[in-house]
Amino acid sequence: MRKPFLIVLVTAIVLWSVSMECAASKIHEDAGTKGAQLLKISVGAKAVGMGESYVAAADDVYASYWNPAGLIHVETNQLGFMHNEWFEGIRYEFLGYVHPIGDLGTLAATVSYVSMGDLDKTNELGESEGQFHPYDILFGLSFGKRLNDSISMGFSAKFLQEKIDEEKAQAFAADIGALYFIPDSGLILGLNVQHLGTKMTFIEESFSLPLNVKIGAAYRLIDGTLTIATDVNQPTDSDLNMGLGVEYKIMGTVNLRAGYRYTAGGNDLGTASGLRAGIGVEVRDYKLDYAFVPYGELGQAHRISLLASF
Repeated sequence: MRKPFLIVLVTAIVLWSVSMECAASKIHEDAGTKGAQLLKISVGAKAVGMGESYVAAADDVYASYWNPAGLIHVETNQLGFMHNEWFEGIRYEFLGYVHPIGDLGTLAATVSYVSMGDLDKTNELGESEGQFHPYDILFGLSFGKRLNDSISMGFSAKFLQEKIDEEKAQAFAADIGALYFIPDSGLILGLNVQHLGTKMTFIEESFSLPLNVKIGAAYRLIDGTLTIATDVNQPTDSDLNMGLGVEYKIMGTVNLRAGYRYTAGGNDLGTASGLRAGIGVEVRDYKLDYAFVPYGELGQAHRISLLASF
């Protein structure tokens, strides 16, 4: 038991050191230059409560976002819903369905919708011309398959549309994920390359997607009641960031979660903005999860997720 725990701890330290070294070597020059920011919003209260360190721990419908290779853990049909009450009146809704197809693998279909409320519309003179309702919508198809006892692979294909007033933009994207299960241990290594795809064009200006490479490790011990996970993300439009999270299950019913997320060079919204916390309740084939995330002066975000297996 001690050896895998030491491996995941060393992995976390190494990944943290790499992120610090890379951050010290340069200041990212592409911050705020990418489109389709919906793709960067984390999905699932369980994952968020664990410090958003889920690339190796992903094992439910939300694996379609974190690592589609994790869909292989879903053994029955599963339906998942998440509501994210974000700051500044922004709301994020997610709906996903997973369907195992035997030895062929596991399929998932998802849809995400971001509503930004009603915004005031003005002309060049500053005169009011009513309101408009910007939104983003994302459709996804994911597939995961176990190649052997140690390796599983996954793939996600996504179509995104953004609307601002009367203008719309579309893009296609793909994720490629993998899991490696260390033999004779509870240690899992994960990799997910996210948001490979086309550019989004509003009128005449084009924006690339926010490509992200996610790597990490998860270790399950005490018969699966305790999970420790860590990951590092290298986005193309911001600095490296690292997460560390834990989940502890009490009497097979209540799950307590905590984590921390750190961006190399310091969290822009303050140290406290890296904190994550959550709780989950399981009753037979149903799971209800909640996660809390502080965003400094911007306020707090609350995520609620529901999973049903049948």
